[in-house]
Amino acid sequence: MNIYTKIATVTLLAVTALSAQAQYRGNANTTGYYGELAVAPLRTDLNDGSNTKQAYNNTSLRGIMGYQFTPNFSAEGMVGFGFGDDSKTQVFNNVTVKNTVKVNNVMGLYVRAKTNLTPDLEVFGRAGVARASLSDTIMTGALSSKSDTTDSSFSYGFGMNYNLSKATYIGLDFTRYNTQKNVNATIQGMSASFGYRF
Repeated sequence: MNIYTKIATVTLLAVTALSAQAQYRGNANTTGYYGELAVAPLRTDLNDGSNTKQAYNNTSLRGIMGYQFTPNFSAEGMVGFGFGDDSKTQVFNNVTVKNTVKVNNVMGLYVRAKTNLTPDLEVFGRAGVARASLSDTIMTGALSSKSDTTDSSFSYGFGMNYNLSKATYIGLDFTRYNTQKNVNATIQGMSASFGYRF
């Protein structure tokens, strides 16, 4: 169990204990639980092994389930599934190499802090641990090689939400899902979301 997994475990246990004791004092029509669904265009910067990086554009569908245990702090679980891939073609020593990258999925646990700028507009930041799975396929002529890599690391993001009603809101955020170099890649992007407070 690495340090990030330990931090996530301790955070989850602490949040569970707090949410069992704390009474949510926000909107009287909510219970503290909320869910979000987002379309998340991703930029994957991948080291191709020659000390250069190529940027690949991927897309994912992301879901978040959270519990707001105080007016300013929440615990969140996140899962995202990638669809589509992106390819780059380069020539090395007169050999054409095609590299195709796809983000398979991302999962994470976060603590979110927020404050309201107006009654309907809030800004927030989140920090936690995320696990990212990436597929990389290299083709040279009739030969191809595929590798799947999974990495867990510190993850963070920030954004804003605007209330459409007491129960619904829309949001925009930037999240960096991967901050380690184990996969020689960084995965990050903006997300447009729709949320519902239960």
